[in-house]
Amino acid sequence: MFLKGSVEEKERYIKEMYRDKCRLSGKNAAVIKKIHGIVNNNRSNPDKLVGVEGIWAAGLLLKYDIIVHALILDVDAITTPDAFQIMESLAKIAEEIHLVSHSTYSKISEVGTSAGIFALAKFPIKKLDMINAANSEVIVVLDGLEIPGNIGTIIRSCDGTNTDAIFICNRKTRITHPKILRSSQGSCFKVPIVEEESATIIKWLQDNNYRIILTDTDAEHFYYDTNYHGKIAIIMGSERYGISKEWYDIPTESVKIPMYGDCDSLNVGIAATLMLYEAAIYRSGDRTKITKNA
Repeated sequence: MFLKGSVEEKERYIKEMYRDKCRLSGKNAAVIKKIHGIVNNNRSNPDKLVGVEGIWAAGLLLKYDIIVHALILDVDAITTPDAFQIMESLAKIAEEIHLVSHSTYSKISEVGTSAGIFALAKFPIKKLDMINAANSEVIVVLDGLEIPGNIGTIIRSCDGTNTDAIFICNRKTRITHPKILRSSQGSCFKVPIVEEESATIIKWLQDNNYRIILTDTDAEHFYYDTNYHGKIAIIMGSERYGISKEWYDIPTESVKIPMYGDCDSLNVGIAATLMLYEAAIYRSGDRTKITKNA
């Protein structure tokens, strides 16, 4: 049995099962250097790869049919039935399998409970023409956001509210940034994400008859007084500069979140979450139920 075998027996099993794509790799292997650059976000990443480790996170790759470029295994750490099952499933779809020593694996792992499983996966970025406007009624547009943690938080909130897609324009950080992956808690693999120029996004929204709602501290109306029915696009501006001028040059609606203390605005991740949940509650009909029962 694999789980009770020695390191040599485990490696022999994997090499025999996947001989065409399996190899032994050391700390100086190209794939290990590539992973270092990706997890530290300090090298170019034209293929938009992300590092995913551990049983739970690796399970999301399988759930959402994410392409696995390389599977890195520390077989000595694979000791449970769950880890073995995930390893087997990922090994079948991975383009490459690399068997590494425990010391080499520890150089790329950040999770103490990763169970010896690390996947280098393709981030599922979408093209604008892949979004079906007829089936995508609620879209959030992130205009110039700079902080990866905020983007990840919004992605997670989009998942929680069943928002149909996220459009990113005036990009200031890589979508593959490790903090986006961590703060989104894997929701980045589920919610469709598009990176595109502002003008192209604006045209697409107008051509497909979306109401465009700006979140603006100077707006006259509060966010909870707005009609969120129909096809809507909620625009969230950057942490420092707000929403770009080009969005004010087209027909839009503006809403604000009331501030009762000394600060004049909320963190964009929190603000987006309030907006998205308000829209989701409104569209579900629960807002009417709450009002009647108040």
